[in-house]
Amino acid sequence: MSNSLNIDNKSIQQIRSNVSLSLKMQRGFKKMKKSIQKITETSMSVQPHCVFVENMQNDEKQPLYIFPERLSSLMYQTGFSKDEIRRLYRAFKQYCPRGAVTTNDLKPAYAKLFPLGDSGKYAQIVFNAFDKDRNGIISFGDLLNEIALIINGDMDQKLSWIFKFYDLNGDGYITRKEMLVVISAIYEMLHNGQIIQRIVNRHVDKVFEKMDIDKDGVISQEEFMNSCKNV
Repeated sequence: MSNSLNIDNKSIQQIRSNVSLSLKMQRGFKKMKKSIQKITETSMSVQPHCVFVENMQNDEKQPLYIFPERLSSLMYQTGFSKDEIRRLYRAFKQYCPRGAVTTNDLKPAYAKLFPLGDSGKYAQIVFNAFDKDRNGIISFGDLLNEIALIINGDMDQKLSWIFKFYDLNGDGYITRKEMLVVISAIYEMLHNGQIIQRIVNRHVDKVFEKMDIDKDGVISQEEFMNSCKNV
């Protein structure tokens, strides 16, 4: 009888632990969405320097509107309405009038959003997550497609995006080192002063304990998504 109670207690504790982990991920995801919205709002008043793409002519101003055929294509790709895309595009053009975002643009924006810590590393990770073709710039189309996945995507699409955010080298697995890099960047961004590595290590250990189901030292996308959904 006592053994049965012990098993039940362990099961309850496991469920509670999984629920807690899932809630933390949901809160983290909501913070990411809010940070994107804040950057868009901030862009209406901030005018940071943007690098010029090589194939743009220096003397020509870029258009402040989207051509109808391009607008239709973006609507189809993202699920955003015409008005939503136009509002985002106006903010994008005011934030970066030459039409290309670089890390030099993103880092000051995050520094303003998180003034208590050092957001440089996290801003670079976010930039890499949006710069899919790794050419060092983010176009409006790149930005809009990624925002669409974060805001309008279904559960699998959102979880897949988050997984790839942690999978820094894009090999389909999250290693302990990759998780440490991202979690450390988050702590550095949110807290003033030196981060406590012991706390970061404990955080990563807890994630791997819950998600590395086969205990091979890495988290696959299947393990990640199943752990998040099976609460």
